[in-house]
Amino acid sequence: MGQNVIMKQYPARRARVPSVHLLAGLNGSGKTRLARELELRCPAVRFTLDEWMLRLHRLPIDDPRYGELAAQCQELIWDTARQVLATHTDVVLDWNQWSRERRAGWRDRIRAAGARPVLHHVRVPLEVAVGQAAGRRDPYAHALDRAGIEHLAGLFEEPGADEGLEIRIVTPDQLVTQKHHD
Repeated sequence: MGQNVIMKQYPARRARVPSVHLLAGLNGSGKTRLARELELRCPAVRFTLDEWMLRLHRLPIDDPRYGELAAQCQELIWDTARQVLATHTDVVLDWNQWSRERRAGWRDRIRAAGARPVLHHVRVPLEVAVGQAAGRRDPYAHALDRAGIEHLAGLFEEPGADEGLEIRIVTPDQLVTQKHHD
């Protein structure tokens, strides 16, 4: 009987299918800036891998342990994100979905969780990405130089319509011009 009283006090939220916003683009393109904008506009709960990694491990991106620790961190974030999705709240997973294989894996996990995957492709020229990365002042963003960005740009696979994702193209003029600093 006590449980019924609690349920009446807190009526169930209207059920809707939540979205998981994924990001793809060159390093330095403005993905985290877009993630912060989505967090406010949707609204959504944002999970930025760089912030978690730098706060928990304080490792540079080229540390040999980084890949394994980042994968563990993504699993922890995903466990938490699924709890958020259960409340019908949108989620932003702010790490680069740079390959078709990675996007397919996250697309399938998101659908299995009962959510809708949406990929935001932040499309900027290489020179813009290099310039924006050089101007980073966020203590929870990895420093990248031109050589690093060019190397990673060579690995990036452009998203395609055949990937089974809703893809939203974001250009530099669509990004919020105000930079956020934590």
